[in-house]
Amino acid sequence: MAKKGLSIGKKAAPFRLDSTQGMKGLEDFKGKPLVIIFLRGTWCHNCQKQMPELNDYYQRFLDKGVNLIAIAGQKLINIKPYVDANRIKFPILSDETREVIKSYEVFTPIKWDSFRIAIPSTYIIDENQMIRYSYIGENQADRPSAKEILEVIDTLAIVSQEDASIQEELPVFLANMKSTLEHVNTSAGYVTKSIEGNLHNIEGLKGASQRNFEHLEGAVDNYQKKSGELTEFSQQLNTTSHEFTDIQQMNEQLSLNIQTTRGLMDELISMTNVVNEMSSVISQISRQTKILALNASIEAARAGEHGKGFAVVAQEVSKLAHGTEESAGNITAQLQAIDEKINQSFSSFATFEDTMNTVRERISDNSSQILAISEGIKSIADDSLLLGDALNQIKESQHDAQIDLSKIQEVETAINSEVNDILHDMHYHVDQLNALDERARKKK
Repeated sequence: MAKKGLSIGKKAAPFRLDSTQGMKGLEDFKGKPLVIIFLRGTWCHNCQKQMPELNDYYQRFLDKGVNLIAIAGQKLINIKPYVDANRIKFPILSDETREVIKSYEVFTPIKWDSFRIAIPSTYIIDENQMIRYSYIGENQADRPSAKEILEVIDTLAIVSQEDASIQEELPVFLANMKSTLEHVNTSAGYVTKSIEGNLHNIEGLKGASQRNFEHLEGAVDNYQKKSGELTEFSQQLNTTSHEFTDIQQMNEQLSLNIQTTRGLMDELISMTNVVNEMSSVISQISRQTKILALNASIEAARAGEHGKGFAVVAQEVSKLAHGTEESAGNITAQLQAIDEKINQSFSSFATFEDTMNTVRERISDNSSQILAISEGIKSIADDSLLLGDALNQIKESQHDAQIDLSKIQEVETAINSEVNDILHDMHYHVDQLNALDERARKKK
């Protein structure tokens, strides 16, 4: 059932709370009238409008001999920044546990204490700490002004406590109770609709989160696969690059071998030239020997019988010279053929060497390019791994968000159930109050 303020004529409930001006208790204000303003908190828009006005009138309260304090259901650490920024002069007490708010029965009747927010209320307590006046707002903007409170204080100065009777207060009390219950009923209906909307939105968020989670999971798997492929390709390129380097070294060695062979062939050509010169000498000797044999034959013919043996020798020498000349010719022909082949081989080797140099240069260039490509792909693979890790973190975050949304949905469902119970209770209590109000009118 909704609570709505302690009755006029009752003893004010004691309290002792920390405030913006140190510890303050009800006993500290005994002997002087005291005005207590209950606030929702410094975060409340209507409270932020009320406090500066009270601050402006604070000195007038003191001049009348009346103390003024405010009680807010929030932590002192959250109250002080507002007080300092707006230079609030009157004390604001921190009722963090909301025990004082409950003891003065000015709270919204939610079943959890943490939701027992103060209804904007004003109490005037006399010097004997009896409640002489209370104003419980019908809504968050329903608050008496500072000027109206001062006027009520002036009125109370000529009204004795005995003049107030229970019969006079009961209809007001019942009307206030009825209005409060109707307000709570309206608020509960609004909260119910809001919670239903939140539940619907949470379902949509859960669905979107689930889809995002699945998409992220697929993206992570794809990136991990691509990263593996890039790493493998990079390794293959590294291997190919090393092979190109080996080929380049082999080509360099082959080039050296060709240069060595070229030198040897130069030497062979020189030796062939020497042999060719020797062949020329042999040919010259053969020609001279033939001339000598011819002369010997002529002399043998002149000698007649005595020159026959000499003629045979001359004949044999002539044959030898002819054979030598023929052999020298063959040698010369062979040497010329060898020289031509060597020149052809030398030309071929020179062309091959040029080709090998060109191949070596291209292999060197390609090897550098492949190595650069390999490093680039490796860098891409590393970046892909980092991106994969980031996506994993996002995926885990999405998963945690889904869990949190599920918990929020459970809490929202529980709150919805509780609010429905409150609505049911409110309807019942309104009916009871209507019946009680009707009985009170009949008694009059």
